[in-house]
Amino acid sequence: MSLLLIAFSLLTGGLIGVFGVGGVLLAPFLFYSFGIDLHLATAVSSWSFLFTGIVGSLAYWRMGRISWTAVKWLSAGILPGALLGSWTNARLSSPLLMLILAGFILGSGLNTIFSRTSSKGQLDTLKVSLLLGLGFITGFGSALTGTGGPVILVPALMLLKVQAIAAIAVSQVAQIPIAASASLGHVFFGTIDFGLGTALGFTQAVGVVIGARIAVKLNPQRHRRLIGITLVGVAALFITRIFFPPI
Repeated sequence: MSLLLIAFSLLTGGLIGVFGVGGVLLAPFLFYSFGIDLHLATAVSSWSFLFTGIVGSLAYWRMGRISWTAVKWLSAGILPGALLGSWTNARLSSPLLMLILAGFILGSGLNTIFSRTSSKGQLDTLKVSLLLGLGFITGFGSALTGTGGPVILVPALMLLKVQAIAAIAVSQVAQIPIAASASLGHVFFGTIDFGLGTALGFTQAVGVVIGARIAVKLNPQRHRRLIGITLVGVAALFITRIFFPPI
């Protein structure tokens, strides 16, 4: 891998560890900076999140932050959703796929900026049907766009008044079934580069470990708004490049 790609994957891994978002930037970066086909870029990103999910889960598990009951029901919805998302990914054009991805980034950024968490929000109090539905939506959207899960799951849980650190912790575990089922779907319905995805996964995992250690020490409100503003800016850039592509 080039130094630029290593540096960027460390950055995305760190953002995943601190904010639960960051992986959303990987597929567009591979597409725009290295000319990798967007379908392949989303598949590679999906596989790389298996490694960030494992490492992030271990980090937050050691801190006692993971609700395993919520993980169980979220995963039950994630698996079929991710397979359907992979199937859909292989059938969409790159501009449409990028527009959908930009929409996910924009929605996540706006929600991150304006949402407020409540210290009373607990994952274990959410209804099973809600967790199943949220898991399905997260799996489908993540496999469709190669975003890994947290960029959809974290803002959604925060909207439901779940504590930010709890949402980030459970999203780390959610990356594992998303990455596994989405990658399987890409094998059957599309294409994937396991070598590049594995290299990116290991590099991002280093960033996740560093980010997780930072996350538990920070007051998240200012940082959450900062990453939200960044995501909105990235979405605006992507949308601009869709309608006004560089010559």
